[in-house]
Amino acid sequence: MKKVVIIPALNPDDKLREIVDRNEEMENTVILVDDGSDDKHTQLFWELGERCIVLHHKENMGKGEAVKTALRYVKRELCQCEAIGIMDADGQHLVEDMEQLLHKAREHPGALILGKRQVGREMPLRSRLGNEITRQIFRLMTGVYISDTQTGMRAFSPKLLDFMTEVGGSRYEYEMSVLMACAVV
Repeated sequence: MKKVVIIPALNPDDKLREIVDRNEEMENTVILVDDGSDDKHTQLFWELGERCIVLHHKENMGKGEAVKTALRYVKRELCQCEAIGIMDADGQHLVEDMEQLLHKAREHPGALILGKRQVGREMPLRSRLGNEITRQIFRLMTGVYISDTQTGMRAFSPKLLDFMTEVGGSRYEYEMSVLMACAVV
């Protein structure tokens, strides 16, 4: 199975190297999107580019645009893949969890599979409150309960590529827009 994992990144730290290493061990094709990182991070992307696909934005365009850049690349160049995952570059998600999501995406080709973080005291208060507010708003608007509306870990089959590239939003709102569009469909 050819599995693709997309990682949008802006000025990442060395956790990104560990994420790429673990994805390599899982035999995932990794697409990093450098979303306008500063010059201090050029070396890291250059080094990782020897082991994975690195796409560059000259300036910061936002997480949503970074994801869409990678999705368009997948559509053009990796159309034979069986599952696509998206995960954050900050190390808050385990690659082993992504593997489970990729497996579920193969089993349910029309579904968007979401990862879930533990929303507890170890998460900053601001993030917990933001998640609680968006979770409640999402539930009121759609009637659907999602325990972590702000998760950056998602997986789906290539059947959803067109849908995922057409959803509006260029920054973090893209993730919520995807959820809203899925809830309406």
